[in-house]
Amino acid sequence: MKIKKINWISQEASEADVIVTDGELELMCFAQPLNYLEESELLEPIFCLDVSDLVKAEVAEVRIEKLDDNFSYSFLGQLIDKRDEKVRVGGFLLELDYNIPGDINEGDFISFNCQRLDIY
Repeated sequence: MKIKKINWISQEASEADVIVTDGELELMCFAQPLNYLEESELLEPIFCLDVSDLVKAEVAEVRIEKLDDNFSYSFLGQLIDKRDEKVRVGGFLLELDYNIPGDINEGDFISFNCQRLDIY
């Protein structure tokens, strides 16, 4: 994952809209403070805020769908770390602010929505 483009909201506050890419797909994320430059490798997972509608998926595939709000997305990906709520979606590593239900295990595919993606 790397920073493709930075759109500054406020440079004084280090606040920006950031496009992150895995080399194939792109996600619009929010950052404050932003401590990366364009073309930098992202060192931490992308944090998913206000996760909803999380369910075990029937299919083992990857999907990213942009929703109406600025940073909101619908995802389908593989749970790789249940304790730390980490999900792999293509080349993206996401960390959810959500307790994964007991019937979902590492290796399972899940679908979920989130209202905002943050990078730190």
